[in-house]
Amino acid sequence: MTPCLICTHDAGPSRTACVRCEHRIRGWLGELPRQHVLLVASLELGTRPAQGFGGTGRAHSPLPVRGDVLTLLGPAAPGPVHDTLGDQGGPQPIHAVLHAWADQLAEDLGHLLPPINPRAPYADYLARHLGHAVRASWIAHMHTELADLIRRIRTVTSTEPRRRALDAPCPHCQAFALGHLDWDTHIDCEACGRLLTPDEYETHRAVVMPPLARIGVLMAAAQHLAQEAS
Repeated sequence: MTPCLICTHDAGPSRTACVRCEHRIRGWLGELPRQHVLLVASLELGTRPAQGFGGTGRAHSPLPVRGDVLTLLGPAAPGPVHDTLGDQGGPQPIHAVLHAWADQLAEDLGHLLPPINPRAPYADYLARHLGHAVRASWIAHMHTELADLIRRIRTVTSTEPRRRALDAPCPHCQAFALGHLDWDTHIDCEACGRLLTPDEYETHRAVVMPPLARIGVLMAAAQHLAQEAS
């Protein structure tokens, strides 16, 4: 067994991150362009996007805009920054985090970095080549930095993802624990960890739900007859 460097579960042959962690990262990379729109809407003092949830909050700052949002949306160095003195601290902008990992990925693959996407710089590039990243020794560090970035963004936009429970049982363990988390690319089982694509779930649901519905009707009818007889 090759342990996942992120969660220590089995990663599979020639991988350093398991499939579940890969899809979590892919979900974050897909979330970033949507969050960029909400961050821009949150830039002015005392504002939050209409899509957000929770309290309104207010940033007290001498700036005419929110400092925390400005930090996230701000520019970064055009190339890799080598912190030889170890004094580079504090939260990094979105661009700085994504550019650093895109630069690492491009170096591994022998690529020239593509033109920047201003709404989510390099998120698309990282997502396209995530198959290589989950076989790299640095994937756990990338996961940690992306997790911190997403946490800071969600704190600003008040858009903590919600989980929607699904009605079909898991095809692997038969538990009624399948669900879908906002922005995730796959449906997962909280009981056994099984992952399904939306198409796989719909195919599975079409097979198992009609018989389950018939059993439910028969059980309800039997219970009703038993109540009438008593």
